Amino acid sequence: MAKKAKKKKKAAKASNGKMSMKGRIFMIAFVLLGLAFLPTSMLLGVGMLPTVVVFFMGNRRNGVRASTVAAMNSAGCIPFILKLWAGENNFEASMNIIMDSQSMLVIYVAAAFGYMIDWVVTGLVSSYLYQKGMGRMMAIQKKQAFLVSHWGEGITGKSDKGDGG
Repeated sequence: MAKKAKKKKKAAKASNGKMSMKGRIFMIAFVLLGLAFLPTSMLLGVGMLPTVVVFFMGNRRNGVRASTVAAMNSAGCIPFILKLWAGENNFEASMNIIMDSQSMLVIYVAAAFGYMIDWVVTGLVSSYLYQKGMGRMMAIQKKQAFLVSHWGEGITGKSDKGDGG
């Protein structure tokens, strides 16, 4: 019982809006790394905007969609990050990549492919599960018909009398 009380206390503590110590350390490290690698951070900040948008859009299954879009979006960013690292890794080179419409088009189209993958896979999985459920329903109806043919209509639980009893 004490474990449950501790869990509830931890959950209440976490939900009061304050960031935990681990969260603070992670945030500070994230900001410091972003400043240390500013050209790369700028490119990723602009390039990964579709991922940020899908992460903050609201419904409960966005975790899957966000990870799909993030994977494809980062795949679109990687060639330009490598181009930045291979050449001059400075503010101007990063801005040149960001201002190049072709590079941004490649990055954002890759994110759009993430949306498309999510859409197609969701449709395929739901169709498969629907068909599987229909097959299961047909098997149950077939089994019910077999039982009725061997045991009679009384096994269905339906009353032959009109008075409900």
